[in-house]
Amino acid sequence: MKILGIRNTPSKIRFCILEGDKLNFVFTNCNDENKIDLPKSLKTEFEIYQWVKSEYERLFDKYGPFDHLAIKQNENVPTRYSSVKPVMFLDCIASIVSIANNTPFSSHLYTSIGTKSKEVVSFVETKVSKTSVNWDSQIADALAASIKNLK
Repeated sequence: MKILGIRNTPSKIRFCILEGDKLNFVFTNCNDENKIDLPKSLKTEFEIYQWVKSEYERLFDKYGPFDHLAIKQNENVPTRYSSVKPVMFLDCIASIVSIANNTPFSSHLYTSIGTKSKEVVSFVETKVSKTSVNWDSQIADALAASIKNLK
């Protein structure tokens, strides 16, 4: 099984690729590309979403095909819609690219993964090797969502 896991933020995409099954898997891009920064030159929503779509298409073309796309979504905070809206749109774009590639997808909150925001890094560190650079809670989120979908 090959899973693409993602965690979007307003300024970057963190992603991981896991191959294997729930008992034996490898974080294949651990020390390769796993972070994509959104260019600061993108000013409008149209420019941002068009660029993000092209990046997800590139990931599917370069690393796919995938058996599943796992998204670690923002936690639902109704009073902060304006702050989570950009990330929700990026998650939707990833889902649309997944559909176009005939790849099932799922979206996860911490409760469905079995961890919490403050514990996700240590939760993941017991299961995979850390990246040599850019190790943070966002890559841990992508990994946790991916691990949840291994069969």
